[in-house]
Amino acid sequence: MAALRRSREPLVAIIGTTGTGKSDLAVDLAIRFNGEIINADAMQMYKGLPVITNQISVGEQRGVPHHLLSQIDPLEPTWTNGLFVREAQRLIQEIRDRGKLPIVVGGTHYYVHALLFDGSLIGSNETEPEEIRFRSQEETKSQFPILDEPTHAILDKLREVDPAMAERWHPDDRRKIKRSLEIYLTTGKRASDIYAEQQEAKQAAGDARGRWETLVFWTYSETDPLRERLSKRVDKMVQNGLMDEVRTLHYRLRECTERGEVVDRTRGIWQSIGFKQMEAFLNGELDMESSDVLAKKKEVGLEEINIATRQYARYQLRWIRHKTLKSFKEHKAMDLLYLLDSTNADEFSANVLHPAADICRQYLAGEEQPRPMEISDTAREVLTAYDNEGESAQTNFKVKKCEICDMSLPTEDSWLKHIKGKKHQSTLRRKKQTALVPVSIDTAPVEKSPAVTEVDAGLGPAH
Repeated sequence: MAALRRSREPLVAIIGTTGTGKSDLAVDLAIRFNGEIINADAMQMYKGLPVITNQISVGEQRGVPHHLLSQIDPLEPTWTNGLFVREAQRLIQEIRDRGKLPIVVGGTHYYVHALLFDGSLIGSNETEPEEIRFRSQEETKSQFPILDEPTHAILDKLREVDPAMAERWHPDDRRKIKRSLEIYLTTGKRASDIYAEQQEAKQAAGDARGRWETLVFWTYSETDPLRERLSKRVDKMVQNGLMDEVRTLHYRLRECTERGEVVDRTRGIWQSIGFKQMEAFLNGELDMESSDVLAKKKEVGLEEINIATRQYARYQLRWIRHKTLKSFKEHKAMDLLYLLDSTNADEFSANVLHPAADICRQYLAGEEQPRPMEISDTAREVLTAYDNEGESAQTNFKVKKCEICDMSLPTEDSWLKHIKGKKHQSTLRRKKQTALVPVSIDTAPVEKSPAVTEVDAGLGPAH
């Protein structure tokens, strides 16, 4: 059983990939324990687009107050980590002041991560000085033209002023490279020094903050049933008005273009799953293409939505595995992370709602709680498997560049897969046949060879 620890400031967080029942669990816990819900899904903050962003309906909310849901205009940029954390912390305190339980739920895991593990995201906004965090990109780029240069030029400059930070990032990761240089140019301090200072302060404050007190539920579904569920959800989205919403977004985009406004389509609602995939169809409608052509474009767009949704679920799972679990271990908080098996939708109450309610009741009362690996076979299998990954290749692996194929590989798995692949072997054979000196490449993922250069992998993309 987990150790007794009555939380002085109770907080429940729910994480998991899309389609695993996070929202349903949050509402159930809020009803049982007098709670209010804080949305931590970046796309669900946008109003007027409940289908594309897969927002919980008013009926499904069952009268439970929901915060940060459907409140910003689609043309506004996505909230930064810093802004989300600031607003979430304010809401958490207000909810507690009302004598209620705050419940944070959402699939934007870098939001939840920033809230729970303050300062742990290298290069994210909450680790940055305020003078840069709230500075407009237009102002920064006009003052420092280097930030508009090609990625390799920005990286060269970063290597010059902050080599330690430059070595953290993959050479193609423009966002992180640019942000690290921007910190130096704006503040005069190296990002690596700022991060080191924050880590020291965080470690010094660790004992004063006391034990980890947040209860976290991870709704988990096995891959094949989840894929089928997500496919059915796309069909339901079409029935519920997906096409009307993408047409509305398309119209607003045209309005902005006609007014000469520049729309950054790499950020905000334009990155939501649904609009990009259906844009070819929408343009075809404007061009009055034939019904056969439009039908084909719609079919292709919907299939691309299915693919993008599955890819997003895989991305969310990787985030949990390689970032969330690592941070829980660092905080010695694995005894408050509970995996709930939502694979079987027909058994959702028995496998998710009831166990979560029992654990939450024990947590709030300061009673003994079951150990996370004991609550189900799935929890034991998944947590044990991920725990056995340890602190190994996934977090310490050096990004390798295969000079033979001119490719950078960010993980040990991708590196091993590449060097064993047909394309690499074929290229290697051609190089050997034409080379004046023997060509070879080492298959050990963490050792150098003449054909390989290394760059620290860092933390990977945050979306």
